[in-house]
Amino acid sequence: MPDHKPRWRRILAGICVFLFAVLLAVTVTASWARYTVLNEKGWVDTVKPIASDPAVTAALSREITDELFAALKPRQAIADALPRKAMFLAAPIATGVHGFIEERVNTILNSPKFQQLWVSANRIAHKRLVRALKGDNKALSTTNGQVVLNLVPALNSVLGEVQGLASNVVGKKVTLPTIKADEVPATACKKISDALNRPLPPTCGQIALFPASNLTQAKRGVRAFDRGVVALLIITPLLAVGALLLSVSRRRTLLQLSIGGILALVVVRRSTIWLQSELIAGARPENKAARTAIVHGAVHGLFTITAWFLIGLLVIAVIALLAGPYRWAVALRSWVGRAGHVVASGFSGSDEGEDSALSWIRAHVDLLRIAGAAVAALVVLLVSLPFWGFLIVIAVLALYEFWLYRLNRTPTVAV
Repeated sequence: MPDHKPRWRRILAGICVFLFAVLLAVTVTASWARYTVLNEKGWVDTVKPIASDPAVTAALSREITDELFAALKPRQAIADALPRKAMFLAAPIATGVHGFIEERVNTILNSPKFQQLWVSANRIAHKRLVRALKGDNKALSTTNGQVVLNLVPALNSVLGEVQGLASNVVGKKVTLPTIKADEVPATACKKISDALNRPLPPTCGQIALFPASNLTQAKRGVRAFDRGVVALLIITPLLAVGALLLSVSRRRTLLQLSIGGILALVVVRRSTIWLQSELIAGARPENKAARTAIVHGAVHGLFTITAWFLIGLLVIAVIALLAGPYRWAVALRSWVGRAGHVVASGFSGSDEGEDSALSWIRAHVDLLRIAGAAVAALVVLLVSLPFWGFLIVIAVLALYEFWLYRLNRTPTVAV
């Protein structure tokens, strides 16, 4: 009577492989999201480069300049100061004032001081958000029912750059208040408003993150999400182990696990690219470049971690293939063994390992030298390498050329 146990083992192993591939994609994405959103270092590392992107600073500059211009109302002050016959000059002078303010705003936004303010604001906002999600209802500052990112200190710094202009427009010396990074944004806006003697909205210098009414739902969601990530980190590896234990051919199952994981991660990357395009397409034309930089910066970490997983899975798949009983794999392993003897003899200068492969290399040494240089040139031209990466390529090429040189100089012993 035939034994059906291997068949059931194959079926269960196949189910484990399928679930592993699906859950690997979910686990990697969820772990990245958890680290990026709930871990302070992950959050700061993600948002820090965004503030130095020229497209983002340009968009922020426009928003802050328009807000300051609306608050100061220099056109009205200029019109009041001009004689009636020169009233037509109010508009072009006001345009010049707008340009001056924008220039000073750009100076601040591209300075190290703003980078520090940006990191500090995000660090404080993240700490408060995490505390609120863990049950501290008083941790977050809200304005008009919105949880906000407080950039009022940055707005105050910009006003310091145009303090003389503000004094002239207001008609008295403006003394700006000291604004602390952890101060309630609406209170800070009121201080600046009093100093300028101009009305400022309580939302000045703030970026709305999400409605405060969603916080209760977010707490439940984060708790469930946190537990789910921990469960995924346990279950996903166990599925891979289970598939290998149940398998009747572990090398083949390892290959299936690797290929399944690769396909799942490719789907994640393609879906993320599609989502990026959708988010960017919905931006206003003037802010499209800024949104592009923000979206790309936000998901850069996901592309990095999936790339490392893809490389690891690809290496495992290649090893599983090379270790197989396929004719080409057997021939390749044999050739690699002979090539190892050739390489050793080339560097040692001995004749041990002299065979047909060594003779072929010596006969085509010039072609191999050109091919090595061509490959190095292609790597340098097609891959964006840091300076140390360029040095590594040059060093590898030098070792390769030296090996060919030693191999070619080794005399052939006549038998």
